[in-house]
Amino acid sequence: MFSNVSLLFLASAGIVAAEDPGAHTVGEHYTLLPGGVCRGPGGVNDRINGMSVVEHTQLMCEQACDARKEKDENGAHCLGYSYCSNCNGGECLLFGPGLDGSCSDSSVDNKVACEALGSCDAPDTATKEGECGVCEGKPSALEESACESLSGLWTKGTWTSDGAIWSGAEDPFTGDSHPSKFIAGTSDELASDYSCYDIIVDDHLAQCTGNTAECNTAFDSSEESDRIAENCPSDCVFMAAPKGPRNPPLAHAPDIRVPGWEPALSGACRGGEDFSGKVNGKYSNIAGAEGGAPTQLECAEACWAEENCVGYAHSTAWCVVYGPEIHLGIGTEEGGLWTSDNHEEVAITGTKVNIAYLCVTGPPRVTADTDAENDSKPESSKGTESSDDMSMQDDSGSSVLFEFTAIVFSILTTAVVVV
Repeated sequence: MFSNVSLLFLASAGIVAAEDPGAHTVGEHYTLLPGGVCRGPGGVNDRINGMSVVEHTQLMCEQACDARKEKDENGAHCLGYSYCSNCNGGECLLFGPGLDGSCSDSSVDNKVACEALGSCDAPDTATKEGECGVCEGKPSALEESACESLSGLWTKGTWTSDGAIWSGAEDPFTGDSHPSKFIAGTSDELASDYSCYDIIVDDHLAQCTGNTAECNTAFDSSEESDRIAENCPSDCVFMAAPKGPRNPPLAHAPDIRVPGWEPALSGACRGGEDFSGKVNGKYSNIAGAEGGAPTQLECAEACWAEENCVGYAHSTAWCVVYGPEIHLGIGTEEGGLWTSDNHEEVAITGTKVNIAYLCVTGPPRVTADTDAENDSKPESSKGTESSDDMSMQDDSGSSVLFEFTAIVFSILTTAVVVV
């Protein structure tokens, strides 16, 4: 990625380049970004929406982009190109919104989304084929992968395509659909055979626009860090910088099912009637063994260690422990391994959909009421306590059974890894 200063320097320097100086001189409205093929705001692997063709000269490639500089009726236009003279007889890649093609349903702008449009019979609320089905007895699992995390039984529904038609790029080009639409840098390969030519070197940064010169020039000499809403005049329109695509989350591994806890729910724990409130607590990705992210068992142990804990959420990267006053709990002091996260909600009522997380509630502890009830029982009654009543006896704030279970699960986990 290039800083705003670097981009402005490249533009002001009027850099021009050619694969073969004797055959083609790059147009003055293009800026060469060194380091390989063009990439989007998401980094060196963020491929940009566009179209490609082979057996083209660089002149033909540039002319194809120039012919599409202005937006068509669907908003498609070319923002730059990459070229490789010794690839496939001359490989040309044009980048920009809409160049990959169009869908008969204008609500979507890429091939994958277009072909995925449809509906499900059960549940009828499914928004994609992966959600078409039901996880028996586990309504928090909205996808098959999430159902597997809860060791549930997934019954697949019937998905019916809407029949939307994707019309690809115009011949002889082949469309290439990607979320990112703007050139922000290159693949950072100094020895690459590809070159990248950008028309507007700052269109991937935040913009200030409007009907006056003051609006359109407000950010002209600004560093990237200064391109903020506060610096855009009040009668202008501020547009935040486009972000690169997020990688789709991977489903959490199956719940380890520590005895005494409620069955896990799929998703990140939430509070409130509509499950939208974040719950008071603390979080960490360094409180595990050797400073790494806590395992699910370590996350459960961290919850158990807090007297007020009502549950925890776990992913491969994070552990979040919830409950009243836990934002001031163990390890939240300055320099501690946990980060305080203070919110009004203190009870877990449901989950936010996120297949990367499991939400587990009901830490197995003995309450004062239970102790009093047991103490009031006659001796004969105490001798016939259920296994549930006897499973968690308080011993200076810790549970012998929980510690034993933790050891067993640690051994099992280690055994699985070794195998």
